[in-house]
Amino acid sequence: MCRNQCRFLSLALIAIVIPSLASGATLFSDNFNLATNSANWTTNVAGNATQQDAVWAYDYSAMGIPPAPGSSDTLGLRLRANIPGSAAVPVTTRPAQVASGQQAGISVSPTGGNYGTNYGMTFYAWSNFNGSANASGLADNGNSEGGTNNLLFVIGTAGNVPLAVANTGLVANAVANGQMDGVGFATTGDGGITNDYRVYPKSGTITATSALTANSYSNTNAYYTGLFPSVAAPAVQQTLSTAEFNDGVNNTQAGTTQAGAFGFAWHKVTIIKNNNIVTWDIDNARIATFDASALSLGGSDIGLGQSDVNNTTTRHPSLLFTVYDNLSVFDVPEPATISFCVLAAIGLAGVRRRGC
Repeated sequence: MCRNQCRFLSLALIAIVIPSLASGATLFSDNFNLATNSANWTTNVAGNATQQDAVWAYDYSAMGIPPAPGSSDTLGLRLRANIPGSAAVPVTTRPAQVASGQQAGISVSPTGGNYGTNYGMTFYAWSNFNGSANASGLADNGNSEGGTNNLLFVIGTAGNVPLAVANTGLVANAVANGQMDGVGFATTGDGGITNDYRVYPKSGTITATSALTANSYSNTNAYYTGLFPSVAAPAVQQTLSTAEFNDGVNNTQAGTTQAGAFGFAWHKVTIIKNNNIVTWDIDNARIATFDASALSLGGSDIGLGQSDVNNTTTRHPSLLFTVYDNLSVFDVPEPATISFCVLAAIGLAGVRRRGC
């Protein structure tokens, strides 16, 4: 009996030590529940500042969105890019950009964030978009009247530059102050564009598909469709779509998303930089691995972003957004530290066993 108890104690001790080391100490966190928390962040805008918007303590329940995992409320950070008209007075007439041919975006970073060489971040993200006013609804992004936006997650940034990306390249070529100074990961909410899952290595050019676990950019790849099944929008959004702009018989929020697309579900995103290796996971599944050893990154901060893939605006400004919730930035211990502590735990367990 004593031997079994000691064996159980040994395993329990190791089980406690290893996960705690893997996650590391929390360096920064925000559940975005307070509007005043915006004072801890730097907001960077690419394009017309009046058309980009970041709102802390946004109550996303009005869109029929349930609480993010781990939350007892429905408050988060909402980002919107390329809002027709302006954030203050949005319109549904799809006016052109102020400067023809420009794309736009917005990113936020913890002010003065300096998290070292080995660190990571985890958070939950919900991507909302408008589909097409036809029988395909949410599955059709080609006719969605401007419903395609990028979600962007960056590590290794200085935190003081506008992080924004277009469909296949960096917005810097189209927006005067857009740039990418870290390792960025981007995806679309609705899928179906040329490159749905992308890695931007401090560059306006995306990496080869070899950086992606699926070895494919497309949401139609079997790896992505297995991770992200088709889902429907919250029912209230059909009413909101009609109220905002009546497209006729077919509702933009009807139907289901394309399989393999990120939108209309809470997804846990984890980005980790361990020395020069940067990884991107969604719902604990590896999406990309990138070796940044050849890069001189802009800093050791993180960034969350939203940007438009096109230079046209949307018909449904209230329905096109990303919500972020429950962010945590954490330290990643050196592998040698983890090994030492695990061996110490095993040694302690051995002492306890001999004591039995």
